[in-house]
Amino acid sequence: MHVCRKSDFTKIRNYTKNMHRIYFERRCIVICSEDEATLADPNSVEFHIGRKIDIHSLVGMFEASSTLTKIYIPSEDIDGTYRRVCSEFKEVNAAGGLVANRRGDYLLIKRDGLWDLPKGHQENGEDISITALREVTEETGVYKLKLQKLICITDHCYKRNNIWHLKHTWWYSMLYTDPVDLTPQREEDITQAVWVAKSSLPPYIKNAYPSIAEVFREAKV
Repeated sequence: MHVCRKSDFTKIRNYTKNMHRIYFERRCIVICSEDEATLADPNSVEFHIGRKIDIHSLVGMFEASSTLTKIYIPSEDIDGTYRRVCSEFKEVNAAGGLVANRRGDYLLIKRDGLWDLPKGHQENGEDISITALREVTEETGVYKLKLQKLICITDHCYKRNNIWHLKHTWWYSMLYTDPVDLTPQREEDITQAVWVAKSSLPPYIKNAYPSIAEVFREAKV
């Protein structure tokens, strides 16, 4: 069993935003201010948290309805509510990279029929930035990467062995300078690894999970 660094979870809980999104496949839980407009979205509901959070009921709403796209949790204390919600899950850390080359192309992979960015779970005692570099190399065969800044942290929930997990994925920008033949990691169900010009990105992002679109949006690509 891999044990993540406690300091990284502390950083997560200190990660402040004016809105937090926790993704469930293509749908998401949105922790936001109380004046966030939800009535304009017919496929969303509001969920008001009491003294106790029932995660099974909350995420089970997605399982019960195929048309429900968003669950809004309005709060006066967005970050505090986010920390409360996180604590109800089994939390795990992962990291990945938005890799650009000198030409300004971006490195994408295709996994399970959708376009994705290379990422993976943090190993025991590993610094999260090293996780990002290692996973990009392992999943694409790309070496000689220059780590740049942290772009954002995305959250994704899933059920495994009847336990709800919350995966925090740390996304770093990276620069690649050398030519290489991309080698996708087949055992991770990665079927393609390609360089995509910035002007050609929209159809790729459209056929990706919303969390990947968030990474590009936060990176201002």
